[in-house]
Amino acid sequence: PGVTVQPRFGAEEARLSIRGSGAQRTFHGRGLKLMQDGVPLNLADGSFDFQAVEPLTARYIEVWRGANAVQYGAGTLGGAVNFVSPNGYNSDGLALRAEAGSFGYRRGLASTGGVNGGFDHYLSLSAFAQDGFRAHARQDTQRAFANLGYALADDVETRFYVGAVKSRSELPGSLTWAQLQADPQQANPGNMTNDNRRDIDWLRLSNKTVLAQGSERYELFVFANAKKLFHPIFQVLDQRNRDVGAELRFVSDAPVDGRKNRVVVGLAPGRGHTDEDRFANVGGQRGARTNQSEQDAKRLAFYVENQ
Repeated sequence: PGVTVQPRFGAEEARLSIRGSGAQRTFHGRGLKLMQDGVPLNLADGSFDFQAVEPLTARYIEVWRGANAVQYGAGTLGGAVNFVSPNGYNSDGLALRAEAGSFGYRRGLASTGGVNGGFDHYLSLSAFAQDGFRAHARQDTQRAFANLGYALADDVETRFYVGAVKSRSELPGSLTWAQLQADPQQANPGNMTNDNRRDIDWLRLSNKTVLAQGSERYELFVFANAKKLFHPIFQVLDQRNRDVGAELRFVSDAPVDGRKNRVVVGLAPGRGHTDEDRFANVGGQRGARTNQSEQDAKRLAFYVENQ
């Protein structure tokens, strides 16, 4: 309840809203914190892209609405969503999945996992494509995700994650009421002329190390993102983004005066840099340059919570 996920033009890019937060974003989500195994997927400026997630590989999904999410920092007050990944201990040795449907819909997933001594691993490869109900609405996405864990000691585990995404999305655009009545499958004529689309190449590396001692747990996350966006719309937006960050968390479940108690303390710095070029849109290709900029974002979150 209170959580809405609405695909954009049938694409995997979706509007995510929790209790109204993020409802105004039709793309490039904000106001919420997206995580994979507790490691943030948001960039330093607070934004996130749903294409970075393969829901089919999640063991389960945690949703923290509103202020319930302050245990992960108060930088995104709308809430948080955590996609919990399989690992070598709880995944199938080999899993294959295939789907097909109308309007050229097809999706496939292959995954494997296992344990070898102190190491465990999980790997998934997936592909999605559809022609779409409307013209100029083709979607095409391939993803690869893997994690490798190692037990450094009985109470210390480190896990490395890698993710790669190639996403191509044609954007059919909005229609007037008259256009909809005349032909609901048509694309907006301007979107066709300018070949509007949103193409993303995304690479992510991260590490999560956990030290658990009795009722206390120390967690250290480090991560780096590289993202390329080619986005012909009213102009051609061409962006190259580099993002790095870390997070250190302390969690204690030690009782106080015989009562249950939980303390969370965290520190999360991050920074990102984007090189952006803008060009005149000539049939979806770069024309004359209209603008060039460098954009920097820095984030520092410190939080303490006691339940």
